[in-house]
Amino acid sequence: MKGLFRQVEVELKLFWRNPLSVFFTALLPILMTLVFGYLNQGAKVGDIPYVAFLLPGAIAMQVTGSAFENLSISLTRQRDDGILKRLGGTPLRKWILLGSKMLTASLVIFVQTLLLIAIGVLFFEVKIVGSPLVFLLVLLTGIVTFTSMGFALSGLINSSDTQSAAAHAIQWPMLFICGSFFPIDLLPQLLQHVARVLPLTYFVDPLRAVLIEGQGLGENSVDLLVLLAWMICCFIVSIKTFRWE
Repeated sequence: MKGLFRQVEVELKLFWRNPLSVFFTALLPILMTLVFGYLNQGAKVGDIPYVAFLLPGAIAMQVTGSAFENLSISLTRQRDDGILKRLGGTPLRKWILLGSKMLTASLVIFVQTLLLIAIGVLFFEVKIVGSPLVFLLVLLTGIVTFTSMGFALSGLINSSDTQSAAAHAIQWPMLFICGSFFPIDLLPQLLQHVARVLPLTYFVDPLRAVLIEGQGLGENSVDLLVLLAWMICCFIVSIKTFRWE
């Protein structure tokens, strides 16, 4: 465990030294919340103010950003640069490396989530009515699921250049299709069917239901089970495809 925490410290330093990772993971969701919130003041999605509707989508954006923009691309680049090969020759074990990256992403996401919620409450008077513990459980499930997807994608693709294109091709369509920024019901029927297959739908929906509508685990059990299924499948793929070089 001591080695795990030391590696987390290293990963945090690497994260803050990468301006692109900091921007896409930490700053972009805040900027989008402020801009979209300001432009849509007074607008509603059903009975929910648009900013309240947007807030879980911004949280989902930072979770997927950590998984695809940070973890997946950086892991592939470290393999391309021979860094993983050198690490593989040290006592560092695979589970410590992957676990430290997942813990680092979780720490950044937790802090970022608090900032996003604070912005929603202080600047746009968003009312948070859900249970913090239930919300934390949903958030943690999403983090593990999408970081596992990031690891799996890194194992399946060799080149960091290809990895970057693939990561963007997965993350951004999911964000726009899966109800992060506007309701899925507004999409064409075909895209609605696609959204019901993608895992982000089953993360954004319970986030919004718990945080804004005050629902509990029971009402969102199906969504969480789907996320868990995705998590297990991606975790198995990530373990099977991980390589040091």
